[in-house]
Amino acid sequence: MGKFFTDHLADIGTIATILSLLIAVGVLAFSAFRYVTVQRDELRNHRYERYHHLLRTISSGSDAAGQLKRVSQQAYIYELRHFPEYKHLTIRLLRSLLEEWSKNSGAKDPVLEAEVAETIAALK
Repeated sequence: MGKFFTDHLADIGTIATILSLLIAVGVLAFSAFRYVTVQRDELRNHRYERYHHLLRTISSGSDAAGQLKRVSQQAYIYELRHFPEYKHLTIRLLRSLLEEWSKNSGAKDPVLEAEVAETIAALK
């Protein structure tokens, strides 16, 4: 009985060691998955905020420093190309913005219109 008990005790110790290792690997894998998930969500949120900041700045024609120069507005419009996940909305909003600019100013701005058209074409 003594030999039987000691032989099986060694097997139980081996099994316990393997289970401990598997549990540790599982905890590590879960932690890594959770970290990647949180980082992805934070990046998505940052992109969402950046996108809306660009739209707000383009549509108002000004930022914290004041009235935008045409070249700044062109750059902001161009930057919208980097948000393909919002392309359908961006296209609708840029077309709407062109109409709004035309109604409010009465004069067309061919430089901004060209940038809008190129951005729309790039997003399609």
